Amino acid sequence: MQMQTVRFPSGGVWCAGDLYLPDDAARGPRPGLVLGHGFSFVKEALTEEARYFTDAGYVALAIDYRTFGESEGEPRGQLFPLNEVEDYRNAISYLQTRKEVDPARIGIWGTSFGGAVVIYTAAVDRRVKAVVAQVPVVNGRRWMQALRTSAQWLELLDRLEEDRKRRFETGQGARVPVSGRGDQGVFCAMPADEQIVSFLERAKTEVKTWRPDITLESVERIIEFNPESVIHQIAPRPLCMVATAGYDMIHPIEHILEAYEKAREPKKLHLLPFDQLGLYSEPGRGVAMRCAIEWFSQFLGVPAR
Repeated sequence: MQMQTVRFPSGGVWCAGDLYLPDDAARGPRPGLVLGHGFSFVKEALTEEARYFTDAGYVALAIDYRTFGESEGEPRGQLFPLNEVEDYRNAISYLQTRKEVDPARIGIWGTSFGGAVVIYTAAVDRRVKAVVAQVPVVNGRRWMQALRTSAQWLELLDRLEEDRKRRFETGQGARVPVSGRGDQGVFCAMPADEQIVSFLERAKTEVKTWRPDITLESVERIIEFNPESVIHQIAPRPLCMVATAGYDMIHPIEHILEAYEKAREPKKLHLLPFDQLGLYSEPGRGVAMRCAIEWFSQFLGVPAR
């Protein structure tokens, strides 16, 4: 596997991507994939996923959304979902310029909130010939509410109103931690349990370009974002959803199942026996990636080796 750091324009700034090429990429155009991570995360955390895809013969482009990681954009950590959809679409445009890639055989893969973004992207961009959404968020408002008690939800709505007033008067919005212990009443973008909080604490040292806060305005835009409402538009292009069947407070299975029912054929759902972090390490990662590779191979073709 070879890796090149590349840049592509999106929304008036330059986004960064890690382009992973199979060792035999020079043999001719092959299918290409755009990969995106979840809530606030960055491309460096997708190295192992990219390795699975390149080992299978695909060209894989892992991207940093604008304002995250090595991509440009201010303020940092401005997570506007529709901007991330545009970043995916511009990454597709970039892949189509590469001689190693067949421009007519491009798929997209995303995990967690990246799963939300790929569902929406596939619904609005017919260049996407196959999509895999891993443990996707499917409805921003419902997701934000499910992570909170009734009192915490009302507190969030009050804070969002205050922040809108502050932005109007000063031009500057508040920042909030990406995550924190919901059972301890920590105000943050994504209330979670100790397992998730510890995972993100480790990310501070293990993933050098990740930062643990985002703009509060991002939460407002997430609440407005509803990939579930357009999931039916992906057909007749194929959609695969990969979900966890174990404990997962971040990706509620009932949300995913209901969204899957709204999708049209061709579609497939894999329910894997792992918990909320089980697909980010072995053996769960390998099981999930084999599901994705099987789907892409079926609809994009098996790359020549």
